[in-house]
Amino acid sequence: MNSQVLSSQTIELERDQVSILGPKLELHDCTIISEADGRGMAFPGLRMHGGVFDQKQALRDFHFEGVHFLRVRLMGKYIGCDFGDWEDMDRSSVSECDFSSARMHDCRLLNCDMKGILIPKWPCFCLLNPAEARDFVILQQWPKKIGLILDIYTDSDRECVAVLGDAGMLAKESGLPMSEIRELLQTIPGLHIVD
Repeated sequence: MNSQVLSSQTIELERDQVSILGPKLELHDCTIISEADGRGMAFPGLRMHGGVFDQKQALRDFHFEGVHFLRVRLMGKYIGCDFGDWEDMDRSSVSECDFSSARMHDCRLLNCDMKGILIPKWPCFCLLNPAEARDFVILQQWPKKIGLILDIYTDSDRECVAVLGDAGMLAKESGLPMSEIRELLQTIPGLHIVD
């Protein structure tokens, strides 16, 4: 699908098929229902204004490169995904989007204004400007697995304006209860939790 402007349409990205949206594709108040994984999707020039991107199976390690999301509601599960662009906001961007219905872990928001972006509720959490929390994180004594993850989260360039994680997944990886993880996380400058 390319070189067109669509309004109020539903687009399905099917499992075990390659789906390419773009170049020069604009979607206004459309719904994308995706069953695809990262190997089956490419978005070389997609502008999505309003609407919903609903990822039905966990999407892992995917960079939404070539995508401009503006006022889009994202749903589903995202693990290790990047939204926006490290260098060129003309290539990819995310603005005024609603992630409150998504489950996110190890995801990064790049070169965006966090004002107007809604983050998921606990057990998800958001570390704003993770590079600025770097000194704090490396000076603390953390349980081993938590410390390693926080080291990775904060060892980032300033273009990464937020990292989103899932305390439920941290609890599973570390063996710590979520209440203890929450207490640890809340000490970090720039850490936000929505109840």
